Amino acid sequence: MAGIDVAKAHLDVGLLGSGEVRRFEHDEAGFRALGDWLRSQGVTRVGLEATGGYERQLMQHLQSSGFTVIRHQPLEVRLFARLQRVRAKNDRIDALVIAAITARTTTTSRPPSPALLELAEWLTAYEQVTDQIARLKTACEHVHLDALKRHYEVLIRHCKDSKTRILGDILARIRICPELCQRYELLRSLPGVGEVVAAVLVVRMPELGDLSRGQAASLIGVAPFDRDSGSQKGSRRISGGRERPRRFLYIAALTAKRNSQTFASFAARLKDAGKPPKLVNVAVMRKLIEAANIILKRQTPWKPEMQTT
Repeated sequence: MAGIDVAKAHLDVGLLGSGEVRRFEHDEAGFRALGDWLRSQGVTRVGLEATGGYERQLMQHLQSSGFTVIRHQPLEVRLFARLQRVRAKNDRIDALVIAAITARTTTTSRPPSPALLELAEWLTAYEQVTDQIARLKTACEHVHLDALKRHYEVLIRHCKDSKTRILGDILARIRICPELCQRYELLRSLPGVGEVVAAVLVVRMPELGDLSRGQAASLIGVAPFDRDSGSQKGSRRISGGRERPRRFLYIAALTAKRNSQTFASFAARLKDAGKPPKLVNVAVMRKLIEAANIILKRQTPWKPEMQTT
């Protein structure tokens, strides 16, 4: 069993049991040397921590080389270290902590689709340009000089043009792949799900259609969890999940409430029951993502009579 602490320039690899830690370069030559060393140590199962995408190429290389790879979320690793009373933190310690948590984890990470990996990068670029437009608009609101305001307006137009071109590239790449295009069209049948939200769900939620009831909501982070202890009953709250697709799902839920009788009636029932607006929105998001899972599982477009909750 081995754990890998992934950095931009190097990889620190720790072996469970012996406590040995070695460092490899974060490049193709380093990947090959790492694979050879792991095989020489009899390691077939490897854990690593998600590090904003720096781990993707390494993960692909290891999986294509026959290793079983488990990708851990940073919060999982931190909480596990705290549970083991590991207070110190450095690359060597992190590698050994990741090896230890990997030994106690049963689920593995599926090899990512190359097409989805490329689309994920395009989608990240789309999200970054969108955020940049919002920041530029905010900055422009606080500018009083006409010349400087015009400068900001030019930058905003340029970013909007880039955003449109990037979205066009994303949709074109989805449409040339029959499987992704089919998933995209099915998701478009959902109320409130436009071309952007459908593309986000195709790319950021590839598990949809293979999940059991309630798992889709939990994965994206809109499933409520109990907070009870003894006779004390705490309010149920959501936590965790995939923040990026959840932001777009929120937009889809707002649109679905306005344009779909099914979702509008569902929201109205919750409101009449005294539920606060934020809880109502989350409930609509949950109903929507569960509906997405169902239509992809059944391979049929959405119909108002479909039961999701």
